[in-house]
Amino acid sequence: MTEAEAVIRNESGYITHTAKKDFGPLEFTGKIAGGLRLDIRRRAPLYLSDWTDAFKSQNIQKTVSSVLYLFIAALAPAITFGSRFLDGTKGQFGVLEMIMSSAISGMLFSTFAGQPLSILGATGPFLAYTLVVFEMAEGADLEFMPFYFWVCMWCSLFTILVAVFDLCALMKHVTMFSEDIFAGLISLIFIIDGVTPLIRNFSDGQMSLTNAMFEALLFLYTFGLASYLSHFRRTPWLLRPIRNLMANFAVTIALLTASALAALYSSDTSLRMLTVDAEFAPALSLSDGSKRPWIVNPAGIDRPFPAWAIAYAIIPSIGFAVLGYLDQNLTSVIVNRPSNGLQKGPGYHLDLFVRGALTLPACAVLGLPLSVASTVPSITHVISLTTYEVKQLPQGETKVPSKVVEQRATNFLIHVLIGCALFLAPVLKFLPRSVLQGVFFYMGIASLTGNNLFDRLFLWMIWDSSKYPQYNYIQKLPIKRVHLYTFVQVICLAILYGLKAIKETSVVFPFFMASLAIIRKAMVYLFTAEELQLLDSAAEEEEDEVLAAPDLLNLDAKVQDTQDAGKKEEISI
Repeated sequence: MTEAEAVIRNESGYITHTAKKDFGPLEFTGKIAGGLRLDIRRRAPLYLSDWTDAFKSQNIQKTVSSVLYLFIAALAPAITFGSRFLDGTKGQFGVLEMIMSSAISGMLFSTFAGQPLSILGATGPFLAYTLVVFEMAEGADLEFMPFYFWVCMWCSLFTILVAVFDLCALMKHVTMFSEDIFAGLISLIFIIDGVTPLIRNFSDGQMSLTNAMFEALLFLYTFGLASYLSHFRRTPWLLRPIRNLMANFAVTIALLTASALAALYSSDTSLRMLTVDAEFAPALSLSDGSKRPWIVNPAGIDRPFPAWAIAYAIIPSIGFAVLGYLDQNLTSVIVNRPSNGLQKGPGYHLDLFVRGALTLPACAVLGLPLSVASTVPSITHVISLTTYEVKQLPQGETKVPSKVVEQRATNFLIHVLIGCALFLAPVLKFLPRSVLQGVFFYMGIASLTGNNLFDRLFLWMIWDSSKYPQYNYIQKLPIKRVHLYTFVQVICLAILYGLKAIKETSVVFPFFMASLAIIRKAMVYLFTAEELQLLDSAAEEEEDEVLAAPDLLNLDAKVQDTQDAGKKEEISI
């Protein structure tokens, strides 16, 4: 075989080209299922060690701590997203379905995928697009569940075709320009969807002023305590292990204490609580008052499903496939960055194939919200399994990964525990909705951290140029050029959110998201190659380690009190 140019993403977020004899993980092979077969060939010899490495004596502590931490970190958003699905789909599916989706999808993915460190769950774009599909079904006077079944099955087919024809290789054209806008959309969905119900309490007059005020206080309490505790490890209070414990479980502590506070005053107020049936049954009630069966009948549940609607389901299924492609692959690219120190290699095509062939059909048949690789929990998972070596540099200290416990067991066990949480259904009904909205809002604010788009957007509020942070691109580029680049990204983000928010155009917002790579290519007419390289690679040049993250979604892995160069230190979780 002639030399092929293997295209891999470097840790700065743009593409480098190196001559190799073998095809790289993000390269077209020119053969049907060529990339998929290479992924299987790369990962198959490591499959046994993927299970046994977790239980080696030197790794067992990290395995146990990662499972316990990520179980809580993944369960909390599953409950929160479940409440949003329940409201947005008018009771078609809710918390139990979201927990089941996370558990089943996660167990299937961790068992068969090419990169088992990716954590599956709900994401903001998938929540938004599921509500679009619900509105399409309502607008066409169709039963949602059978319609959703066919949307998911078409999406499954398209996802498998993408994996078989090596289309993951197109990710080499997606740079930090698109990634930052995509992450910005997720943040906006969290922030706006978190605060909107709170504002509605005061504006629509359906709730008394006392109850509205109390819900607002619970919202602020949850957000404020989670934000404070997530940074608690940086304070001098208490002992360091206690600080780490409180920071790692900040959202859980905020959620539980806020719910306890609500319970104390439940006799004086009428709060909106999470709607969860005590019995293990789907959320949807049929026309006769009974619960729908767990297995969705694609031919109709309460009434016959028309044949033409099966073809109609193709339209939103393409949008779901595009969203799944971007969500899954962007997360995989970030997890597999060389800066994370992984050694076993990626499996982009295999990851997508497993999702298309296994997780999507499972969600379709059971009528569950779709789960996909979620970026920040996946980064958290990698960090929690990493041992860092602290090195002294002339300008300070830096940390590099010295060892990562790469295996499947933690991901599998995390989702087994999430599945066991289904037995908590009688307890979940005591969670106030305003507390979950506070969690949602916190997720949005916290996810702004590390987004280069918002880092550069905040520069607009600094009028004294001497006060600018000393980012690499600020030192090397005129500030007007930096602002122009940011302005283009802001316009793209505004268009993207507008397309999602407007009912008549919401079905097409995944396609505009996919077009961001084309817009980035066209920016060569506005910027030089050197300018784009500096601005499009800012993510990791300014911070060598991607180690700061909000509790629920990530782990603050910054190690304090490091004294000696070359010292290895485990991250406490």
